[in-house]
Amino acid sequence: MRGSAGELHDRPIVATANVEVLGITRPALVLGSTQSFDVVNSSKAEELGFDVVRRRSGGGVVILQPDDHVWIDVTVPRGHRLWSDDVERASWWLGDVWCDVLRRVDPQGEWRVWRDKLVASAPERVVCFASVGPGEVVRGGSKVVGVSQRRTKDAARFQCTVFRSIDVALYSSLLRDAVPPSLGGAVGVGEVLGAIADAAVRQLTEALG
Repeated sequence: MRGSAGELHDRPIVATANVEVLGITRPALVLGSTQSFDVVNSSKAEELGFDVVRRRSGGGVVILQPDDHVWIDVTVPRGHRLWSDDVERASWWLGDVWCDVLRRVDPQGEWRVWRDKLVASAPERVVCFASVGPGEVVRGGSKVVGVSQRRTKDAARFQCTVFRSIDVALYSSLLRDAVPPSLGGAVGVGEVLGAIADAAVRQLTEALG
């Protein structure tokens, strides 16, 4: 599915087990559901041609450019065997699948699922990849797969993002405040991004049954 980041984030959640691959048609700076537009250097965003939108799931800022990332949404309806009422545990299985995918591509990587609470100072909460939360995948102590969650009474949508690389300088130019140093520790997957995307779609679909 392709469209602007705003259009793709505004899609209604349908309570059916589903895996969707999303592709943006123009660059965007995406805010978490509770974030203020005041964190954005709006004049710079306009100059560089970035849409500034807010998603309905939680977390911090994510900068998306066409072809620099893989964005996969996974929907789990209430009553599905993978459903959990515990918001923190609900995405653990998802992280396990992503770890399996990453181990196939890079067996030497120390991939693991973060199963603790969100770890972030106030500045780190501003930027998604500067912090790490439940169900996300890390290599060593560095975040690789970001996961945000949007829930209704009937289903949960997990929005997963993996990057080729993290452009810290771009974050610095598009945000008003200094970028948290921890963002520099986030890890992209380089040129194996396409292979990871294909494998992730297959394994996520199999996991949903």
